[in-house]
Amino acid sequence: MTKQQVANVFEGSDVVSIVTATDGRDFVEEFLEALEPRERAKIYAYFEWLRDGHRIKSPENMRHIKDVHDPTGCGAQVHELKLHQNGGRRLYVVKFENRWYATHGVLRKPPDKKVRTEALKAFSIFNDVSIDETDEEE
Repeated sequence: MTKQQVANVFEGSDVVSIVTATDGRDFVEEFLEALEPRERAKIYAYFEWLRDGHRIKSPENMRHIKDVHDPTGCGAQVHELKLHQNGGRRLYVVKFENRWYATHGVLRKPPDKKVRTEALKAFSIFNDVSIDETDEEE
C-alpha cells in the first residue's frame, strides 16, 4: 500500500501543497494535466495569491463550502477554486492552520447537490494525509 504524500507547490514555501490519495493517485496532477495551458496558469496564479496571503475575494473565483464541516472536528475548511471556461472546472482545496492543501479537481462544474460530495472527498483525502504526516514525524 502506498503512503500519501504532501508536495509543496512552491520551493521554499509550505503554504500551498498538493496531496496524493492513500492509493498513491495524484488527483490534482491529473486535473492539471487535463487543463489547457491558460487554465493551468490561472490555477497557479490562484496558488500564488494564496501563498502570498492574499484572499481571493470574489465568489466568482473562489468560494468556501460552508455547509460541509470537517468530520474530524479539527477546524479545516473546504474551498472551491473556480475556472469558468470549458464547462466550469473546479479545484478543491482544504484550508487548515493558514495552509492550503489541493486535493482534487473536477472538469465540469458539479450541480449544487454534488458540491457536498466533492467537499467530503476533499476532507477524506486531506484527513488521511494529516494522520500520515503525524506518523512520519515520530
